[in-house]
Amino acid sequence: MNTLNLKQLFIQTLKAPSEAGVQVVALHLPIQGLWLALSLVSVVTSLIFAALMQLVPMGEDQFSGLMQASPAHSAPLVFAFLQWARAVVSVLVIYWVGRMMGGTGQLRDVLAVMAWLQAVTFVLMVGLVIMGAILPMLSSLMILAMVIWWVWAIVSLLNVAHEFDSMFKAGGVLIVSLLGVTVGMSIFFGAVSALFVGVS
Repeated sequence: MNTLNLKQLFIQTLKAPSEAGVQVVALHLPIQGLWLALSLVSVVTSLIFAALMQLVPMGEDQFSGLMQASPAHSAPLVFAFLQWARAVVSVLVIYWVGRMMGGTGQLRDVLAVMAWLQAVTFVLMVGLVIMGAILPMLSSLMILAMVIWWVWAIVSLLNVAHEFDSMFKAGGVLIVSLLGVTVGMSIFFGAVSALFVGVS
């Protein structure tokens, strides 16, 4: 796939994520490469986010204190590792939940659409940061639009990956998976944080 095809697929993902998902799944990319792509995007996104947090001036209020205590500010590499773990766990949970709800797609299909969605989201986030710096008064509106698009896109892509015949099933997979990942990763984050607090 060349740069032109990637650009067309990117635009199609913005306008018609279901059709883009069909194309992504049809590529039959090797699962090792997909895991690598997911990991790369997760780590790079996390490090850029952590770098931006380092550039934001911190005050002495409670919110600034919480931001400074977060791994993204105090331990960027740990934050990147945690986000990588979250991405991997999310793919596995989404696959298992989808199979339990009658989906027939393969793990590679779910991994492919999730890795691609994460890559597209990364590009949109970079664009959002740039546009927010140019037009700060519209940043909240742009964030809201991106969140709405992301929900529509991930439901559409999961519907394709699991070969469902209903967007409601895909939405159910997303909700159950988010709950499962949130609880599981909260326990994991707590354990890691406790470990680092104990060490310090």
